Amino acid sequence: PLTPMKLNVQHLQRAITEGKDDPEMVERISATLIDQIDSLSAIAREFSDFAKMPQPRHSRINLVPKLNSLQQLFESTDNARIHIDMGGHKKVYVMADKEQLMRVFINLVKNGLQSIPEGRDGTIRIELKKESPGKVEVTVSDNGKGIPEEIRDKLFQPNFTTKSGGMGMGLAITYNIIRSMGGRIWYDTVLHEGTTFHVELPESLEKR
Repeated sequence: PLTPMKLNVQHLQRAITEGKDDPEMVERISATLIDQIDSLSAIAREFSDFAKMPQPRHSRINLVPKLNSLQQLFESTDNARIHIDMGGHKKVYVMADKEQLMRVFINLVKNGLQSIPEGRDGTIRIELKKESPGKVEVTVSDNGKGIPEEIRDKLFQPNFTTKSGGMGMGLAITYNIIRSMGGRIWYDTVLHEGTTFHVELPESLEKR
């Protein structure tokens, strides 16, 4: 949650510096910050350590507005543009923990942004697909460095990271969250061209 919080505060700072008077923007950013602070509070309350997942609280969630909100969360990103394609869908439901689900997609977008090399115009593409009966697939693609072959089988392992700092738990937690929802996650990558993460979840069919 700290990443979108920081980006939104920076966006607000720029607006103030430029003298923009946009109450709707302030209201939108305020709502986003409150939502992310709530999520951060839940993490602090429920994670006794990075290896222990909090007990999920599954409910029926419409994926479309959740995925669309990622564009707003990362709208202040300087090194990349976020493109979202919901495939024309307005309502696609899954059974999931709302906070954990958003944690998954925020982490995947953040990883994509961090993979973009300096000097390259970055692009993050988020797509929603329904190609298999009863299954929903979300892809998060970047045009970053790609994943070196020697570390590809370690990505979802706890405490593994390609970064210079941090615990390296992000993708391990993401993997566990998706598995707890009855889904699966995998990726395709091309060195120096980019990576696509695929998240497949069971669809929760609309009640008749």
